Amino acid sequence: MNEHRPATSNPTSETPGTSRNRGGFFGILDAVWLIVLAVYILGGIAIVPFHGDEAMQMTMSRDYFTAFVNHQPHALLVNPPYQLDSPNWLRLINGSVNPHTVGFSLHLAGYIETGLPAIWEWPLSYDENVLRGHRPPQAMLIVSRLPSAIFLALSVIILFGIGRQMRGRVAAYTASGLYALSPVILLNGRRAMMEGSVLCFGLLAIWLAIMICKGRDSWRWWIALGLACGLTLASKHSGIVFVAAALGWVLVGQITKHFPILPIRLISHLLGRLMMSLVMMMIIFIALSPGLWNAPLARLGDLVTERTKLLDSQVKAEPDAPTTLNERVIGIVTQPYVQAPVYYEAAFWANAEPIQVEIAAYDPSVWSGLHSGALIGTLLTLVAVMGIGIIARDWRMWRIGLLVWLTVTLASLLVNPLPWQRYYLSLYPLAALLTGIGATALTRRWSQRRSSA
Repeated sequence: MNEHRPATSNPTSETPGTSRNRGGFFGILDAVWLIVLAVYILGGIAIVPFHGDEAMQMTMSRDYFTAFVNHQPHALLVNPPYQLDSPNWLRLINGSVNPHTVGFSLHLAGYIETGLPAIWEWPLSYDENVLRGHRPPQAMLIVSRLPSAIFLALSVIILFGIGRQMRGRVAAYTASGLYALSPVILLNGRRAMMEGSVLCFGLLAIWLAIMICKGRDSWRWWIALGLACGLTLASKHSGIVFVAAALGWVLVGQITKHFPILPIRLISHLLGRLMMSLVMMMIIFIALSPGLWNAPLARLGDLVTERTKLLDSQVKAEPDAPTTLNERVIGIVTQPYVQAPVYYEAAFWANAEPIQVEIAAYDPSVWSGLHSGALIGTLLTLVAVMGIGIIARDWRMWRIGLLVWLTVTLASLLVNPLPWQRYYLSLYPLAALLTGIGATALTRRWSQRRSSA
């Protein structure tokens, strides 16, 4: 077949110059779209209802001042025994990225360590915490929310890139829009908590896994994957879901690419690169986790033990926990698009009038995102299910890794005994991407019917 047909043979063909201009137009349109979403995310941080864990993260930002202002990183070393809510305990069981970036943000804004709030005491009522000075001033709270909101805005860009790689621009715009305008993502990502950073670096790890499967196989890409995985774990330990999905994606993607012929050279090459990523991940994770600096293996054991104790205590304190398997399945299906945002986990906060006033002002505002409702939410869920079916047909292609991501995420949610909405956040970008893939198929089918009519 002659690939160099004259332009006159096809009235709709584009000249090279036209093609370049079109690509430039779409590039500008992409940038404008992502900037608008980023501005929207940042524009709502001032009126997001307060959460007590924000004060805890701001309290933990003392570690930044200790290490970088007072130049005493050795003071961050952790040793047992661990007392609940002590600096030792908090440093061990929490990620470090958000507290340190909060500290950096406060430092840039002119705040000093002595002005940081005391830790929020959950056994006490909201009013009692406020009387003891545990709620930070609004100006300080806004500054502390900036790092997480910026990370969230960056995660939108990364998800847009993932959508482009998976199914093109329709998937990219649909996924990034649904994700950035999700009321639940906006609520949690704007707060001065760990969600923004773990979503950012978790999605970055997924994007790097995709690029490796598409042929970017040099050692630099595998090092970058390990770096992103380490930053994900250092952001929040539950980010292990993204790490497992990313590493599983490259493993399954590479195997299915060559299946059923798997030469020993390919296997050794893959395992060697995978080990390189794992080593880099652990180096970054430990380097950015002061709670692990002192005897890392022993502290990792302490981390698992203390996390298990905390989960057990949360399940005992939560009247609706542990959830049944049926409840967890319903949560998986309804959380991304049907469920309304949950503004607090502690039931007694329903009696905190200032919090209720903040919720009443924020929830109906233009800054709270797009509330889909039951009907539209159900339709979006069905389109996401269609996306799963489309990807399942590509089992011999690198896209099959998306099913690995889905499997890991669902497995983590099926074993989670708590009904808290924050625990479902890892599902939201995945659901948005699957909906984007389904929307792409529907758009193409509609275009084909129009052209054939």
